Amino acid sequence: MLKDLFDKGKCALGFHVGDWRYLQDRSCQQTRICSRCQVSSQQLVHPWQTWDYQTPDSCRMARRCGRCAETETKVEHVWASPIYASEHSCELVRPCSRCKETTPAGNAHVWQSWSYEAADHCSQLVACSRCAEPGTERRTVHDWGSWHPSQFYKTPVRVCRRCAEMVFKSDHGGGETDQVSLQMIDRAVWNVMEATDSAGVRDRLSQNKKVLFNPAAENYFKFVIDQRAPDESARNTFRQLAGLIERCRREGIETVFAPAAAQESAYAAPASSASPGDTPSTAPAGEKNARLFGHWRHTEPRSSGGFSMTIDTHCVLDPGGRFEWWSKSMSSFGPSTSGPENGTWSASGNTLRLNFDDGTTLAREVALKDATMFWPGDGRYRIWERIS
Repeated sequence: MLKDLFDKGKCALGFHVGDWRYLQDRSCQQTRICSRCQVSSQQLVHPWQTWDYQTPDSCRMARRCGRCAETETKVEHVWASPIYASEHSCELVRPCSRCKETTPAGNAHVWQSWSYEAADHCSQLVACSRCAEPGTERRTVHDWGSWHPSQFYKTPVRVCRRCAEMVFKSDHGGGETDQVSLQMIDRAVWNVMEATDSAGVRDRLSQNKKVLFNPAAENYFKFVIDQRAPDESARNTFRQLAGLIERCRREGIETVFAPAAAQESAYAAPASSASPGDTPSTAPAGEKNARLFGHWRHTEPRSSGGFSMTIDTHCVLDPGGRFEWWSKSMSSFGPSTSGPENGTWSASGNTLRLNFDDGTTLAREVALKDATMFWPGDGRYRIWERIS
């Protein structure tokens, strides 16, 4: 009884048993009678033959049922390797080797054409030699003239006929990648001059030492001091940088910059270790104030994108406790002046305080040595020189 109930449950769920049989010779309709519940079921089963192309130049295929002769069709292409759609196009297509129909297969540029971006520049931009579409890769290709001896630079030089880049011939030979140009030195110099602190100067000197330590750099400084510096202040700035580079070349960058912190603290060293020209930190306030009297100047060179400027900031501290502050700048657009601003000043310990008449205050730690006033904690006005 339990078995009968179980079998009926399976049939109720559709799990019938029995063999499927074709009832007619040319029909694909099959019938099954369940041996448990006698329920009749039908299904259609075609014994398909293989797919075959209908014609040699067509991709339409057909197959036939072996019993009832019913047919069905489909399209199946035989895609060949990609080819260009046209002579001046980079569009790829795959042609069918049977019916010649095509399907898109992407693009394939041929980056073999180079063209100059401007008449007076040597920067070239790559382009596709088929469709002329511009790419993103750039390269520099100079049109060099012949080598000529230069008495000023004391080495043969040659100039690009397109962009006027001038390179110096290296004594040790090497390829073009080893050559240093006047423009490379100029860019490296301004890169160093844009540093805001001694650590930045050290890092930028290290990055540009191959260029700045080249013997031609010495003559570069002679040229800019004589021909390009707008005034004596700018000339002094270039002289100071040239001297620093020469020291770093002779002694090594790390050697020159390693004692920097000790040298800065030495400006305010105790009396027991100070040199005769130093102002000891224990000096009486009146004596220290007297050494601050006078006209001080801070020089700041700037450049960006071919634009250059030199800013001289002046501060005059008078014995009566008043000061005057102004700046002068010289750039490609000519000179300009800002200020003057006035106020009162005072010094306590190692701190100089400037109280401007407009209510703003500037207080900085100060150290003195000879004709130099040093503001060690300031990111911009660090070194001042006494000019009177």
